[in-house]
Amino acid sequence: MSGTLWSLATILGPIILAAAIIYALVARRKLTPRERVRQAETTQQRYREAERTDP
Repeated sequence: MSGTLWSLATILGPIILAAAIIYALVARRKLTPRERVRQAETTQQRYREAERTDP
């Protein structure tokens, strides 16, 4: 019985993991052009702030 359970876990585990990864990649929301611009501006601003505060 434990051999059968272990075999199921070995076979189904990677299948479930792959399905979860595929779902996450497909369901991921894309940024709108406006969000991409805001993200780039904020990133640059934070880099500038970090450069000013670094010793």
